[in-house]
Amino acid sequence: MLQKFAFISILFLFVSCQSEVCECADQWLEMTNELKKADAKGKSIDPILKKYDSAMKKCENLDANKTAAEKEQMLKELRACESYQKIGKE
Repeated sequence: MLQKFAFISILFLFVSCQSEVCECADQWLEMTNELKKADAKGKSIDPILKKYDSAMKKCENLDANKTAAEKEQMLKELRACESYQKIGKE
C-alpha cells in the first residue's frame, strides 16, 4: 500500500512539474484535435476557439522579455515535449 502511494505521489509530482512550454504544447494539441473533430462533423469551431483563447494568449507571451539564448532554450524544450512531437501526426 505504501509503495502504491509513493508511486502515485511521484507520478503526480512529475506531472505537476511539467514546464509551461510543454503545457502550451499540450493545449495546442488538444485544441487542434478538437478543431479537426468539429470540422469533420461540420460543427462551428467558435466555441473551441473561445475555450482555448486564454490559454493560447498566455502561450503567445511565453517568450516576452526573454533573451535570444532563453528563447533558443525554450525551443529546445518545446521540441522535447511529447505533445509537440504528436502535433501534425494525429
